[in-house]
Amino acid sequence: MRAAEKLLPRATTNERGNIQALQRAFRVLPRVPTTGVPQNEADWNSAMNRLRELGASADPRAFQRWDVIIARMAHIGSSATPIELAALKDDPEWDTRWRGAIQEVSTGLPIRYSNYPDSSEVLIQTAYHTREFERLTGKRVSEWDTIVEFGGGFGGLCRLIHVLGFKGRYVVLDLEPFTLLQRYYLISVGVLPSASITLTSDLAALESIANEKNAVLWATWSLSETPLELRTRVAPIAERIGNYCVAFQGRYGDVDNVSYFTNAWPGTKTIERIEHRPDDYYMTGSTQ
Repeated sequence: MRAAEKLLPRATTNERGNIQALQRAFRVLPRVPTTGVPQNEADWNSAMNRLRELGASADPRAFQRWDVIIARMAHIGSSATPIELAALKDDPEWDTRWRGAIQEVSTGLPIRYSNYPDSSEVLIQTAYHTREFERLTGKRVSEWDTIVEFGGGFGGLCRLIHVLGFKGRYVVLDLEPFTLLQRYYLISVGVLPSASITLTSDLAALESIANEKNAVLWATWSLSETPLELRTRVAPIAERIGNYCVAFQGRYGDVDNVSYFTNAWPGTKTIERIEHRPDDYYMTGSTQ
């Protein structure tokens, strides 16, 4: 991280103000417990504590080089990346749609993919999963009126979906430290401010999204990492939203996610194994 920060130019007056405001916001966040809680909760609480620590002191202009971000949501050296990039390049809309969509921006100082320096591994993978969900639902992301993202990472999917032409209501539900980082990122890349985008850590904020004919819950490797208690609170919200696109690990901690989503998740669903990933799956479905 120190080496990455040396690559940054001197911060402008405006950037210094934004950096200091973000660091102050991180400093007031409480540390969360990592003992005496379920394994999955302890895992993400550790990530929150580390993000709080870095957010309070490190330069966020290089946040994509932070260890917690690389470990959790910006993996490098993944064997899936060349397969997924090749699939995007083979798509008939590579030149007209996907090439531009995976053009990386400098915010956060992302690590460029050595085999395709115009992009990063996380952006390539995010675009691939978006393409696969479009295939499974038969619907482009721009055709939804409302997208509710459960677990928004650092904001990369939100940016990508707007690059792909989405104009509707977009809600991101996440843990508070990640919400702070998402707001910083999305402002930096010009997606925020926007009256149609909501970033929140309050599950109750999703209560207003109900019985909409053209809304979808979107969760990529987030819902399957949460404690079962939280999933029981999210399931009825998903049922009211009406549609869902979920990518999940077959097992996370002590939870068999294939069994859980097959038997306990509402609606009529399709679960498809991702062939080039050892134990990952897509699930799409509807409760309408």
